[in-house]
Amino acid sequence: MRLKKDIDIVNFMKEVSECEGNVFFESPEDKIDLKSVLSQYVFISILNNKKLMESGTIRCESSDDFEHLASYLE
Repeated sequence: MRLKKDIDIVNFMKEVSECEGNVFFESPEDKIDLKSVLSQYVFISILNNKKLMESGTIRCESSDDFEHLASYLE
């Protein structure tokens, strides 16, 4: 699933940290574990790259986590 535009990234990252399983941002070039603090910094820098954001998706290991993040996803 893709991230909605203009989300509150701080709240999104808080919600990701509360997920049971790993949450990934995946693009054709990369796979970033959003529960890793270092990867969160990389992801935040990617937010400004429209091409990467349009081609990237959010993948959760647990289906319950998709429901947890539903308000941020299209």
